[in-house]
Amino acid sequence: MITTICLNPSFDKTVEVDSLEIGQVNRTGEARVDLGGKGINVAVVARRLGLEVQCIGVMGENNAEELSRMMDAEGLNHHFITVPGYIRTNMKICSRDGKGVTELNEPGERLDGESLRRFTELAKEKTAGSDMVVLTGSLPPGCPEGTYRDLMQALEGKKCILDTEGKELELGARAAKPFLIKPNLREMERTLGMELRTLRSIRDAAFLFLRLGVEHAVVSMGAMGAMYVSGRETLFAPALRVETKSTVGAGDAMIGGMLLGYHREGNMAKAFRYGIAAGAASVMTEGTQLIIPSDFEKLLAQVRVQEV
Repeated sequence: MITTICLNPSFDKTVEVDSLEIGQVNRTGEARVDLGGKGINVAVVARRLGLEVQCIGVMGENNAEELSRMMDAEGLNHHFITVPGYIRTNMKICSRDGKGVTELNEPGERLDGESLRRFTELAKEKTAGSDMVVLTGSLPPGCPEGTYRDLMQALEGKKCILDTEGKELELGARAAKPFLIKPNLREMERTLGMELRTLRSIRDAAFLFLRLGVEHAVVSMGAMGAMYVSGRETLFAPALRVETKSTVGAGDAMIGGMLLGYHREGNMAKAFRYGIAAGAASVMTEGTQLIIPSDFEKLLAQVRVQEV
């Protein structure tokens, strides 16, 4: 069993415009609403790829029934505590003129200390039979610095995957020593306060976290590909050539793919290939639709990994 944690779920609304004009009236075309929140995204991808997974978290009580219904439609096991307020809506504006996706993300409802205590107790209960726990996504207002660190320490003995940035990544790596971290390049740069422009510099940045006790690090670099670093080896995989429709959720899909790879191979270096294929399959879908399993299976054979 795999458990993903989502403390700040959302409804992701995707709309299309011919060309986004700032400060002007924009007429939208097609619109759709999907499940959102990185922890939910990882769980949906893992579930679509055939893994046994559950998602636990916190959500606003006023529209909790709708989010629960959407998770049920995905066949996703879920256990959430509710707090006063609404689940946030994140807007993704896709511009047909090739300028990419503009995101407008709401902060989510504030969590107080009692809500976090209740969730921590839920997490300890629901992860009792889990091999891995994924902690990812933005934290809602009210969460103290080191929230992910505290959760990982409360779940002592679990293999934890941490996908975050800044102080949450630094404190989590230093004190809780996660099994895997998966920042993207921009997040790694922001966390360390430096530009990383070569494969060597990215590898050296990952080693900083390995020295803190992290076992494995994967840095996703968009069109540049991705890098895997452990104490034994460093691997690089160039990005697969696919038609990119939306990069939203690609990092979450990558984690879902690596979870499948680790389940099949029992080796994180080999699981890296699965993550590359899943991330590429995700960008082939429009808006926030995540991954189509048949795309993933076709791409897996195309992944090329080399030692650095």
